[in-house]
Amino acid sequence: MPRSSRQVSPTGVYHVMLRGIDRNTIFADDQDCRKFVKILRQLTNPKDKDNNPLPPYCNIHAYCLMTNHIHLLIAEGAEPLGETMKRLGISYVSYYNKRHSRLGPLFHDRFRSEPVGDAGYFVTLLRYIHRNPVEAEMVDSPDQYQWSSWHEYSGSVKVDGVCARNLPFSRMTWKKVCELAIAVSNMPSPKSKIEHRRLTDAEATNIITRISNGEAVKEMRGEQRKSVITAIIKAGVGMRQLSRLARIDYKTIAIINRISDTKQ
Repeated sequence: MPRSSRQVSPTGVYHVMLRGIDRNTIFADDQDCRKFVKILRQLTNPKDKDNNPLPPYCNIHAYCLMTNHIHLLIAEGAEPLGETMKRLGISYVSYYNKRHSRLGPLFHDRFRSEPVGDAGYFVTLLRYIHRNPVEAEMVDSPDQYQWSSWHEYSGSVKVDGVCARNLPFSRMTWKKVCELAIAVSNMPSPKSKIEHRRLTDAEATNIITRISNGEAVKEMRGEQRKSVITAIIKAGVGMRQLSRLARIDYKTIAIINRISDTKQ
């Protein structure tokens, strides 16, 4: 089937998501994340061969680097979005493949994009992007996660940041937008069904160890693995937290949990 055309944003602002091929890891460690942020900075502050500044290829308004996907709130600059994303992909994939001794594509197909047409949706996306690690049960609050633009909005990163200060849709000062971004990002998700305190990784690890009797859940097979994973989830460990700590594919855990729910 032919690809559908991208929706064009009348404002030039988009929510972009890049995902690893087959949901594979695209950031193996902090060094990979640092490299990606450096590339973002080069896109927003490009230089010619003589180190003279060029017009920005794009403006970044928010970002979050997850283990196997990326969220960007991005505005077109001196070139169309597609050209900027191609430039970004070539730079990072070339680095990643060389460093990790691999060949071939790193990202799944082409990037996804949604047009951002008004201030309300812009603020909603600030919240969504900064809370991504919280909803994935990697941290308890946005300020605990290193690899997002949260720290530029909170003020803990004061120099050499990535995000543009010339914000779209609003006549508010950067300070006011930062205050708004922090306020909405600290609000719990309205769709969250978790009313109890989220387990720390140490607490979750203790539960996993106790229920599995110290065995590696990843190495289990068949009914043993199903029963152990089901028991761990019932004990309060989040599915994504279990996936991360036990190094088990999230889709496998979700399927086991869904089967367990239908049997109840």
